[in-house]
Amino acid sequence: MKAKFKGRKKLQIWGLKLFIVIIVLITSFLITFKYLFEKIDIEMNNNTYLNYLVNSSFGYYNLADITSLSSTEFLLKYSFGIKEFNSGIKDIDLSVPVNSEIEDEEKTNDEPIVYIYNSHQTEGYVSNLADAFNINNTVYIGSFILKEYLEDLGIPTIVEENSIVDILNTNGWKYNSSYKASRILLEEAKKENPSLKFFIDLHRDSGSYERTTTEIDGNKYAKIMFVVGLKHDNYQPNLDLANTLNDKLKAIDASLTRGVLKKDGAGANGIYNQDFDPNTILIEVGGQYNYIEEVNNILKVFANVLYDYLKGEE
Repeated sequence: MKAKFKGRKKLQIWGLKLFIVIIVLITSFLITFKYLFEKIDIEMNNNTYLNYLVNSSFGYYNLADITSLSSTEFLLKYSFGIKEFNSGIKDIDLSVPVNSEIEDEEKTNDEPIVYIYNSHQTEGYVSNLADAFNINNTVYIGSFILKEYLEDLGIPTIVEENSIVDILNTNGWKYNSSYKASRILLEEAKKENPSLKFFIDLHRDSGSYERTTTEIDGNKYAKIMFVVGLKHDNYQPNLDLANTLNDKLKAIDASLTRGVLKKDGAGANGIYNQDFDPNTILIEVGGQYNYIEEVNNILKVFANVLYDYLKGEE
């Protein structure tokens, strides 16, 4: 009986020791992981960093996704928990046909046609889960989302990566000179890329969520508004362009657009660099309360609308 009791006691002691060892190992692993997570610094250039933000995630991922960081859907899936992505564009009844294919020879032309920039680069959207990583979803990120969709359609596109704030600081200008700063970048971009023929200044509005959002067949979209300055002599082509693109959006679904806002009153900029080229537009994509998924949805639609317009111009 004594031997049996001793054997049982020995097993209990071994079990306790094993339990303690397991706890120590787990604790050591967690402490080591936390230390490495906080100390390791990954260095990357601007292009790599922006590609990481737009085309990757920060959540729980698998190796297959890691090796193909090339879609906005990846960002939405892992950063915002949207496992099944569907913008709804294919479910909308398109009153105006929107083409999605181009000739093979056109796809090989890599000279940029569209230039996207942000006079107000820091205008932000709801950050959602990205807050934990000190990353803000801004119109700058929206520009890269639009670029991806345009290039998927075979339209070579570049996004301005130089900092508006740096230009303001270098020249001692205040925030209200942002359009003056972006004009410098516009002229430089055209000089370096003579093939450019379409210029988009992408902003977001400061309206309420209800005002800047629509829902179609269960999918939410940030609304687009076109802003046209009337304080220069040749504004009419800019206005005609804005009206044309606005009509194309309305033909898909009237709720996708907030229309064309004409600015010529006191206190308004009234030009917005639209005197630079007849094909210069300013779009307000959603507002400060919109989520990046909603911005992504409308930019996918807008990319198709712009593609349809550009193909018609050729």
